[in-house]
Amino acid sequence: MKNKTRLKILKLSCAYGGVLSLILVGLYVFSLVAFPGTVRYMSCQIILLPAGIVSVTVFSYMQLRYASENPEEFTCPILPGTLITTICLASGMIFIYPLLLCISRGDMFSVVTRFLYFIPEYISLVLGILSAYAVLHGNRRPPENIPPWKVRGLQLSTVILAAGIVVSGISLSSGSIGDTWMMYELTIDTSEETTLFVPLPVDESGNVTMGLIDELEVIEGDATWDIVDTDHGKALEVRTSTGCVLSAQQECGEKGGDEGRKWVYSHNISMLSGVDRADYEAWFFSSNANTTIYLELSMDTDLGVVLSYRCDDTPLGEGWQTHSCDTTHLSCVCVGQYNSKQRAADG
Repeated sequence: MKNKTRLKILKLSCAYGGVLSLILVGLYVFSLVAFPGTVRYMSCQIILLPAGIVSVTVFSYMQLRYASENPEEFTCPILPGTLITTICLASGMIFIYPLLLCISRGDMFSVVTRFLYFIPEYISLVLGILSAYAVLHGNRRPPENIPPWKVRGLQLSTVILAAGIVVSGISLSSGSIGDTWMMYELTIDTSEETTLFVPLPVDESGNVTMGLIDELEVIEGDATWDIVDTDHGKALEVRTSTGCVLSAQQECGEKGGDEGRKWVYSHNISMLSGVDRADYEAWFFSSNANTTIYLELSMDTDLGVVLSYRCDDTPLGEGWQTHSCDTTHLSCVCVGQYNSKQRAADG
């Protein structure tokens, strides 16, 4: 292979691998931002990875251009040669495993489809192999009189890129974190003076979640409320004559997947009378028989795990009574994403 050909291959590999790697890093960063939850050290990754890819590509190309000024002897310093080869090979090998998996299953349609769809990655793989051959069969010593700032720049760029890869590995291995939150809402529909005792949000020890209740506000109508002890447990006492809506929402901090899931299932409602699979029976009290309520308690991990207890438009009779509260368990990416966007839209 002629010296000029080797340099052309390396220059092409440097430019192609750098651009493709930057696209893949961009897609990776987009996935971090677009999906529910937040990975740890996300800002560090967004800064280090693109900066490392761009600077490594630029400084490697600078050294190749300097080496091309002496075409009689092909030279490619070991650091840029290794980086160019690695970037091309890494970008190309990302999609090799899915292709091999399809081949092992004998799904030839998927093999052809995946190969055609990921042709840019396979071009990168071929260029990486050719680059490795060119570097190994050439002079790997740095060209004489190369400006020191080009050498130092490439070394610093390599450190930045390596730091970004290390931070990304630590981030992915530690999992995503979500901004957990709780919401409690009570709607009372009545046209006369009414006193009600309704369930409160409690933790697994039966203690009222005061952080959430401290945020409780009357956002519609007129009402007074207090926390009281009853024969059936802690209750929210509400007095109203016009009907009202009480609502509270609390941010509960950042939590990882397992931690958030445990946190979700550590909350419940008070005054439960029994559990029958997904149906919870809870105690309610109304001073008259012309009242309808809507009650909901929801916990969201922001990572796709949502748990809610809800009584939909339940008519109350006079005195103490039990009514079922439906429980809803959701565990999927789309739900977490929807709730995140909905909360942002609601302010």
